[in-house]
Amino acid sequence: MGWFDSVEHNRWLSTQMQALIAEAEGAIVPTGFAHLTEEGEPDPERGIDLAVTGRMLYVFSLGVLMGLPGTRRYADHALKSIGTYFKDPVNGGLWISIKPEPDEDGHGIPWDEEGRSKSQYHNAYVILGLAAATVANRQGAYELLNDALHDQERHWIEPNGLVRDQYDEAFTQALPLRTLGTLLHTAEAYLAAAEATTDPVWIDRAEQMAAFANKIASEKSSRLPEYYDDEWKPLGEEPAGYVDGRRIYHGYVTGHAMQWSRIMLQLRAALRSLGRPQPDYLMECAVDLFERARVDGWRRNNGEPGFSTSVDCEGSPVTGEDEHQQWVVCEGICATVAIRRAMLDDGATPGEIEHFEHCYRSFLDYVNDYLILKPGRWLRSLDANNKRYATLKCSPWDVYHSIQTTLAVRVPLWPPYASALSRDLLDKPKEAPSDKKSWNSFFRRH
Repeated sequence: MGWFDSVEHNRWLSTQMQALIAEAEGAIVPTGFAHLTEEGEPDPERGIDLAVTGRMLYVFSLGVLMGLPGTRRYADHALKSIGTYFKDPVNGGLWISIKPEPDEDGHGIPWDEEGRSKSQYHNAYVILGLAAATVANRQGAYELLNDALHDQERHWIEPNGLVRDQYDEAFTQALPLRTLGTLLHTAEAYLAAAEATTDPVWIDRAEQMAAFANKIASEKSSRLPEYYDDEWKPLGEEPAGYVDGRRIYHGYVTGHAMQWSRIMLQLRAALRSLGRPQPDYLMECAVDLFERARVDGWRRNNGEPGFSTSVDCEGSPVTGEDEHQQWVVCEGICATVAIRRAMLDDGATPGEIEHFEHCYRSFLDYVNDYLILKPGRWLRSLDANNKRYATLKCSPWDVYHSIQTTLAVRVPLWPPYASALSRDLLDKPKEAPSDKKSWNSFFRRH
């Protein structure tokens, strides 16, 4: 019996998942969820981040759907924070960073001038979280989700179907830069929103984004440039002007390639659920992106296990960006699970999926052997030789990746995680039956 069929393996995954959710509870502050100190306490020197709070809404909503006691309070706190404290009362939209305490009137206060900006990268996590909260029947989530999606149409979606990346506070000027990371997180959020709203237009929009990623991958040997100008042409120099705290990469990001691989296969399964044709590129590009990232990134530093974070145009690790980050190997696990599942749903034989099962075991062994300090406490990053950094900022930032890693093998490719949990598809990863696959209504609290 392989890991994929093992009850004990699923129990191990469930133990890790529940501990991660419990650990994330420590990030709560009055206006949202904070970055953490090395001791696991809210970090007073860092603002309360919208993306972190959106991710926490997502994680705790999944907890609600799995029946984990205590998670409702944390999901509802994240929901209130997004709907109250992060909201810009003058210009609309959401600030990206606020102070941990509200003002005397109960309103949020931007952390600094940069915190007043608007960021699609952050919005994507808010939509993902609101979609999960809607499925989990949290009060007010459906209304906030619809507001967020109207904001997408008003400010963020471009005529070509892709999305702008960053605005000033008043939405008067968009930053003339675009990123593939923002695009992939938006595509993931749109798939979740399609299910939560039963509106397949968001699947259509995610497909436009996937088609663009496929086009770029076909031109770049399945390596995806991260940065683009405002006409979506790859940028030849380091991007300038970002104020939302994201890291600037100087190579091709292996984790983003593998995340696109997963999203393309979830999109493929979504189209199948609608009875629509599934373009051939979705499977072909998903496998190519995964394999290119695996060959470029896995065990590239003296044979040490782990993925290099970014590589150059020849596939060599970029000096200074060759560390082994938790989120990257997590996306590698989710991608290899997605490919294996898609192949099985298409009728593949055990021999045809053996390679991907081996990848799964190897990647998960790395997480267990190097990253998990104890259940719920995973290291964010190790150096290229798997040594711990003397100082490393802590955050619940990566729990979104790690939670999905513990669930990926336990649910079908479609519907999305939250909807799969709501339809009793946990530990039933085969392609869902027609009555649970998609587009079922569920009761929402108003």
